[in-house]
Amino acid sequence: MVEPDDGVGRLIQLIDSAKTSIRLKIYLWTPSRMDVVDALGRAVDRGVSVRVLMEREPAGGRPSMDVISALRDRGVELRFSKPFRFVFIHEKSMVVDDRVAWFGSGNLTGSTFKANREYMLITDRPDWVTEIARVFDADWQGKRIDLSHAHLVWSPDRVIKGVREGNSREKVLGLINGAQKTLFLEQAGMVDEEVISAIEDAVARGVYVRLVGSPADPKENTYFVPGAERLRRAGVHLRYLPSPYVHAKVIVADGNTALLGSINMSQSSLNANRELGAIITAADEPTAFFRLLRTMEADWKNARPDNPFLLPPVKGVIPWTEAPKYYGRIVTVEGRIAAVESRTGVAFLKFADTPDAFRLVFFPSSYGLFEQPFPDYYLGKKVRATGRVKIYAGYYEMIIRSPDQLEVLP
Repeated sequence: MVEPDDGVGRLIQLIDSAKTSIRLKIYLWTPSRMDVVDALGRAVDRGVSVRVLMEREPAGGRPSMDVISALRDRGVELRFSKPFRFVFIHEKSMVVDDRVAWFGSGNLTGSTFKANREYMLITDRPDWVTEIARVFDADWQGKRIDLSHAHLVWSPDRVIKGVREGNSREKVLGLINGAQKTLFLEQAGMVDEEVISAIEDAVARGVYVRLVGSPADPKENTYFVPGAERLRRAGVHLRYLPSPYVHAKVIVADGNTALLGSINMSQSSLNANRELGAIITAADEPTAFFRLLRTMEADWKNARPDNPFLLPPVKGVIPWTEAPKYYGRIVTVEGRIAAVESRTGVAFLKFADTPDAFRLVFFPSSYGLFEQPFPDYYLGKKVRATGRVKIYAGYYEMIIRSPDQLEVLP
């Protein structure tokens, strides 16, 4: 599966095919993916055993109470990650009827299937399916599982009390160090020192290395840009892809072997999180491999060498629907406010009454600067807003701190 090209339909079809059991493990699940909740509910209604294991404290806060309540209302058996077993359960996977599995980089969010570059695999390989189910069952119980002879790529790569819990660092470094001619990476992060050093060594021995990622403000986000720019200085060919947002975690070696999944190039992801990936080859999985490679080549072609966070503002006014294409840039968007929302510590003006719509974000310290009653005054108003397009917890947004950023139009 390639996102945002494929959408969520294939995942829902897989859920709808379940006859006996579903095991779903997920890091982030937002209210924009209630369609997946509904599909799981339909499975429960037809007698399928549905278990969901969810990360207790994903980045950006706690899991959505709307999602949690809806899952429980639909009869899904829900558990959260046990504290201290992993830093995060960052794996995204599902096993249906012990016969087919889905896994990769995508969370259950609106942006995953509409705005992000994600890669997921659907497989019926018995060894892979069985292994994912075994690890789910161990994590469900909070028990260690020995993965010293794993068929897949697992984090954390560590040994505790004689139990080998994963192999991800070994597999990542093995792929990089074994490359003879080319490396092609599409990555959300680049902060692990050992991985960066291995890529530098690859360049030094004559390997042609390309790296694609999303832009970020280097003053605010150190997860990709500093490491990527260091690699550029070492001779890596670096490009930034403004849209779709790169949430992928892929390494392709010598044009014939790829590692993809949920594993970021960070110490936490490799050595502390629960993560899942797989190695596929052009020989064994040609359809999946060459679709992956074609998409990466298209992203390389559409990317640019400069970081848009450092570029001047976009000229003119754009419709709010176009904002994600200018991730990292300062833009002026225009549209009608279809929904307003006020939570503890933040308020939103949204251009569509859907969970994943582009939104304007306000913090309490500035509420008094805007038209009152705030934020209800702006409901139904046509507005023009200026600011930088950012992403937070899977949502595209623009932070508004001053009235001169927001104009109400006739």
